[in-house]
Amino acid sequence: MRSRCTLHKTRLADFQRFCEGRGWLAEAPKGAYETLRMRHADRRDPLIVHNRDGATEHYTTWGESSRELTKFMRSRRIDGEGE
Repeated sequence: MRSRCTLHKTRLADFQRFCEGRGWLAEAPKGAYETLRMRHADRRDPLIVHNRDGATEHYTTWGESSRELTKFMRSRRIDGEGE
């Protein structure tokens, strides 16, 4: 599932730290639109976060990045951050 309005640009570093804590390793982004690219030893597909033209507040997530973002958002609610 693709989301264009969940990962706010101010939360990218927090999301990356969350993913690193779950075993994801950062790689160099490919192309002009990739903002974050990560790999996990147990996953086939990379985690990719895209920027898009005209997007002022949010990044686009899909696939692995969308699944991990859901876990990240849940963890913030449990910790009381997202309220």
